[in-house]
Amino acid sequence: MPALPITRSAFLAGIVALGLVAGAPEALAQTRNTDAERYVQENATAALSTLGNRSMSATQRRQTFNRLMSEFADMPRIANFVLGRYSSQLRSDASLRTEWTRTFQEYSIAVYEDRLETFNGSAIRVIGSTERVAGRDVIVNTQLTPRSGRPQTVQWRLLRSGDAWKVVDVSLILEGNQIWLAQQQQRDFLAQLDRNNGNIRSLMTELRTVTASMRERITARS
Repeated sequence: MPALPITRSAFLAGIVALGLVAGAPEALAQTRNTDAERYVQENATAALSTLGNRSMSATQRRQTFNRLMSEFADMPRIANFVLGRYSSQLRSDASLRTEWTRTFQEYSIAVYEDRLETFNGSAIRVIGSTERVAGRDVIVNTQLTPRSGRPQTVQWRLLRSGDAWKVVDVSLILEGNQIWLAQQQQRDFLAQLDRNNGNIRSLMTELRTVTASMRERITARS
């Protein structure tokens, strides 16, 4: 909806550079889309319920959550988006595209699990939506209540392709600020690729290390 670990200074710099303060994609219309709202309600509820289901083993929870999030979110589209101008490499190298999409999906789902684990088992309540492009591009606003603390707003940006909705970005509150994960990831990845001369395989090596670290942390909490 996810990025490399974000320091407060890097995050604030990103806000200034990209204008990602509270709300991100600008709403172009005020029409609600109940179909998109229902899609988020059903799928987000299933994912959060899985995280809180202690009748499953940690491995079963992870596998089920991975499957649900892979179906809920458009991982190939997000994987392409976060590379920005460097995504052109994927068009000329099918092997690289396959390897990158798989590596990014494993990383991205680990980030979702790490960030959303606070809300495991929580009820999710849709509080509205805004169509950016009628019937095709919608931001769904939801409210989740963590195990302790106040309810938090989580926004989901959905695109429709044919008959299917898919999530392409998620907005969460981090360090008291609202951040769109895919947009922050793109900024972080572009900075890394600029430094390493556009070497996507080098970036994948870093992501695998970060993913493994997150998995260890998630397992320790289980």
